[in-house]
Amino acid sequence: METSQPDQPRPPLWRRLLWPVSRVGSAFKLTGTHLLHHVIGASLIAALMLALEGLHVLEWLDAAMLRASAEHGQLLNRGKDPGTAYRPGIIEIDQPAFEQIFDEREPLERSRLEQLIASAAAHGSQVLAIDLDLAPAVYEQHKAGERPLDRLLDQLAAHGRQLVLILPEQSDRNANLPWIRARCAAGIHFASPQIRERMGAVTRIELKSPVLAAVAFELAHGADEQEQKQPMPAVLSEQKQGLALAGRVCQLARRTNSEKELARWAFEPVIQGDARAAAEQNAVTAPFHPAAVAPAFLNPTRTRVKLIDGQAGVAAGALRKNVVYIGSTYDVRDRYTTAEGEQASLHLHAAAHTSLGIGTADVNKYAVFVADIVIGVLLGCLFGGLWTLYGRAELAIDKRMEDHDFSRLHRMGTLAEFYGIRLMLVLVWASPFAIGALAIYLSRGLLEQGWWVNPGPLIAGMFLHAMSLRDEAHHPHKEVPGLSVWAQLRRTHPGIVLVQAPLAVVLLVVALV
Repeated sequence: METSQPDQPRPPLWRRLLWPVSRVGSAFKLTGTHLLHHVIGASLIAALMLALEGLHVLEWLDAAMLRASAEHGQLLNRGKDPGTAYRPGIIEIDQPAFEQIFDEREPLERSRLEQLIASAAAHGSQVLAIDLDLAPAVYEQHKAGERPLDRLLDQLAAHGRQLVLILPEQSDRNANLPWIRARCAAGIHFASPQIRERMGAVTRIELKSPVLAAVAFELAHGADEQEQKQPMPAVLSEQKQGLALAGRVCQLARRTNSEKELARWAFEPVIQGDARAAAEQNAVTAPFHPAAVAPAFLNPTRTRVKLIDGQAGVAAGALRKNVVYIGSTYDVRDRYTTAEGEQASLHLHAAAHTSLGIGTADVNKYAVFVADIVIGVLLGCLFGGLWTLYGRAELAIDKRMEDHDFSRLHRMGTLAEFYGIRLMLVLVWASPFAIGALAIYLSRGLLEQGWWVNPGPLIAGMFLHAMSLRDEAHHPHKEVPGLSVWAQLRRTHPGIVLVQAPLAVVLLVVALV
């Protein structure tokens, strides 16, 4: 008489969905202890990266990865400029112009600058962003009467042109303040010339500070469009209502009698409420869009100052733009490192204007933290699995060598296994470099889509973390029945539980506070 076996109950849906994952984990000998080990390791590295990003310590690494990606033109369609509608023109005083037109003398000859600005205005540009110190030079401060350059600037403003001048260098006894106030009274705007540089690299632009690009963009497109292109958290957006960047510096100039204070205040974000809360998530800055500063798109907008009929100006056939940035590029000290290589400050101001138009935004830092942990766990499982496979293969060949006559080493099959093990070891060590190369390849696209998460330290950290487990690939710890995963980990790796886990919590608190 045959007895039928009772039907096994069908596993729940979640278990069926996770079945492929469990099979892969089984193949890699991945246990719950290993998984928890990777989670703690990834959390520690992610919390450390979050804390360092908050201190702007990793921006140099951001620029390095983006620059390496830019050298190969990855993920950027060089035939199409995403910022065409917002890209301004550039009129620059380069080294030949500095030598031939300005006789290599500083401050630049004011009569030549007057000719240059008049020529640029004659091309029909409505917004002139002038990255030049136009304040009276020392030899002009004692001359009676109005300067011709000031008269030209005031006339252009009176006829509807939007002029943005940079704050001049600080003078003795605040001699430039009356000049700044007089230009403000004539309807001319001022802006800070500062560029945010961290650890020798420029990777971010100002959104809410009255810097040259932000003020010029607001005058050209309006504050509402800037807010739409560079969205802020709702609370900060409400704080900014009614506050404009274009008139900010002139307001400050009327309140202070110190040029030093004016320069410092002009670089602070224009918001209401707690400044510390406003800086949440770097809300007052945004990533510099790589396409905005790409030479392939930037260079065609550049026009060099020439001597035309004995006067400084631009050629009649020069590119005509509604917004024009005027400045100099001859000083090699006035250059910055970017994702696209070294760029002059004038080019960076114009590129920041374009980046404001294209729009970039940061991923929420909580999402970044979770993404780092997920990526870290996956990398830990991958690296740990490779070490496990290598250890199992090495133990297998060692066992065959012990069980059989040594002469079998001369057989082709054993030799193939022997060299295969060495090849696997090479692949294990090459894996972090391959994944790092992939991260560099994807970095520009991630930044352009607003999902920039620098995985460099995470890749290196999780590889070193997995290396700490490589001995387990040869001599795995025995699981004790009845113990929880946490208890198993505390028994086999007490340092993970007693040091790494608390340290991860401390770093996370530091990063979020």
